[in-house]
Amino acid sequence: MTPVKNQGGCGSCVSFGSVGLIEAMSHIETGRWFDLSEADSHFCSSHGANCGGWWPDQCLDQIKGRGVCDEAGFPYPSAFPNNDIWSGPPACHAAPNRPARISKLTAVHKLVDANAIKNHLSSVGPVAGCFTVYNDFFNYSGGIYHHVTGDVAGGHCVLVIGYSEAEQCWIVKNSWDTTWGIGGFGKISYDDFKYDGQLYPMYGATGIILPSSGWQPMGGKLTTEAVAGNNKDGRIEVFARGTDNALWHIWQTAPNNGWGGWASLGGIITSTPAVISNADGRLEAFARGADGALWHIWQTAPSSGWSGWASLGGGITSDPSAVRNVDGRVEVFARGNDGGLWHIWQGGPQRGWSGWASLGIQISGNPVASNNKDGRIEVFARANNGAVVHLWQTAPNNGWSSWASLGGILTSDLAVGQNKDGRLEVFGRGTDNALWHIWQTAPNNGWSGWASLGGIITSAPALGHNADGRMEIFARGTDGACWHIWQTAPSNGWSGWASLGGGIVGDTAIVNNKDGRMEVFVRGTDLALYHRWQTAPSNGWN
Repeated sequence: MTPVKNQGGCGSCVSFGSVGLIEAMSHIETGRWFDLSEADSHFCSSHGANCGGWWPDQCLDQIKGRGVCDEAGFPYPSAFPNNDIWSGPPACHAAPNRPARISKLTAVHKLVDANAIKNHLSSVGPVAGCFTVYNDFFNYSGGIYHHVTGDVAGGHCVLVIGYSEAEQCWIVKNSWDTTWGIGGFGKISYDDFKYDGQLYPMYGATGIILPSSGWQPMGGKLTTEAVAGNNKDGRIEVFARGTDNALWHIWQTAPNNGWGGWASLGGIITSTPAVISNADGRLEAFARGADGALWHIWQTAPSSGWSGWASLGGGITSDPSAVRNVDGRVEVFARGNDGGLWHIWQGGPQRGWSGWASLGIQISGNPVASNNKDGRIEVFARANNGAVVHLWQTAPNNGWSSWASLGGILTSDLAVGQNKDGRLEVFGRGTDNALWHIWQTAPNNGWSGWASLGGIITSAPALGHNADGRMEIFARGTDGACWHIWQTAPSNGWSGWASLGGGIVGDTAIVNNKDGRMEVFVRGTDLALYHRWQTAPSNGWN
């Protein structure tokens, strides 16, 4: 079920029961969660912008014909003056780009007896049903509801989600907020779920037609996560390992524009690649080779062709993480064969490389390197006990501190980014599968405690930056879709979670177009690459 909602002081129960039915069936039939608009169903259909009641078959016929948009397109409270759901009169507000965001149903099923309803609940899904309400029903708080006292208050419709033969009752999801019943749900005896003294027909729905997930296919067959970078001219370029274990890439043919086809950069790689821009703008890619050494390949000129592969030696057992020093020198970090953190760096911007050096400590997973506001590199990793450990340059382009622990117990690789005010922030999945974060209390300085951002995620988080500086986190949810959460203002608080849909495998990759619009890349369940993009900088999504 989607969360329990509140119809307020309006006779819109039919729309809540019917729309809840479509939300549930969309997940049953497609695996995709949708929060749909009761306001669009009730106030913008032939029913009209009033709080009067109607019947589930009428409401479902409307959804079959005209569809129902998502909740974000027309939030229920916004139909009322001052967003007060206990006031009136309501009004219809057309959702922006409504035709592209509606869900429909193909078939309405009228179920006229109890056995047919039970069979439908057992084998298909929930149903919308109506019954007579008495005044004592408003105070129901648990157990099996039986009418005892009070006069008739009117008719009411709910979403029937199950039944119990042992308790002789229907199990329902109501629309009177979570303060009613058992967190918004309840059990109504068979004898009391009647309208005008008899069991009124209940209605099911099948053949849910959902809007496009918004994800556009880019082809390919990828066997690692995708990573993305920006050419010097602003064109995005995406890299991943193909089924032949070579590094493949695809790129925009012009900034903020269309895409070429996939091309191979050869090599035999055994890790997710890391991509970074040199100080002169040339992209460079790093990956573990079949021999366990770090290999790299680079553009021979900015926004241009590529060299052959070359080995940087070493023996690494993680994905590499690449970052630039404040003087422009690229530095790469990885876990070594001994389980410790090792690094290698350019001797000067765009110049040759040092040998490998150990930074000690035992780590698990992949290390992540980032820059402080003053340019000092800081590296984060999970220790073997799941706690986050870090060390940092004591001065830009210089030596290193000792390791220190930030605590926590995380179960995924980390994402690290810089707030608009320069403070670093670290994100990871906790033991409860929620997203957790910790942040510097001042740029280049101390740290807060860990805090939860909620959600239930099944991948490592990935971090992007809006053009206005607000950080945004992306991760796969339990439904396989890509979910995101974002700062409501730069360097500030966070929104709730929202779904971008799709069915994805692994982690996401985020990069900004030249005009500032974020673009997100994922592997689909077919292992092809898919992408979505903001329609304007710091704004909504295609």
